[in-house]
Amino acid sequence: MAPTEVPPLASSNRRIIPIWTDGPLALFAGSVGAVLFGRILHEWVAFACTLLLWSFCNHVLLTVAVGGSIGKLIGGLRLIRTADLRKPTFRQAVHRWLWGFFYILISPFLMLTGTDVDHLDIAGLRIVRRADLRRIRSDRS
Repeated sequence: MAPTEVPPLASSNRRIIPIWTDGPLALFAGSVGAVLFGRILHEWVAFACTLLLWSFCNHVLLTVAVGGSIGKLIGGLRLIRTADLRKPTFRQAVHRWLWGFFYILISPFLMLTGTDVDHLDIAGLRIVRRADLRRIRSDRS
């Protein structure tokens, strides 16, 4: 069997769309959770728990089900396994989701020191344009 051709990484201009879509959606979900559950839990606890639950559902469950978060789908992007161009497994999606939190924590240090970490193909996954993925799949068949 021939090695799988992997679509190129989506441009940084494309990859910014999910950040500016998923981020505000998560903040909105956290705010709604704080209002709804603020009487049961402390408002900040309700906010944080709801935000994390939304983030997990959006970045793990939705990605495993359809290949991307809401922001990625709106931006015409897909998250694929580089090995076989399929949707991520649950374990890969969780790994990538947790790595994102770690990357958020270390990014100020990376900026101050001028270093970079290759975080784009973490867990054997890559963000690609849906059009590039469709083209490669049609070439294979």
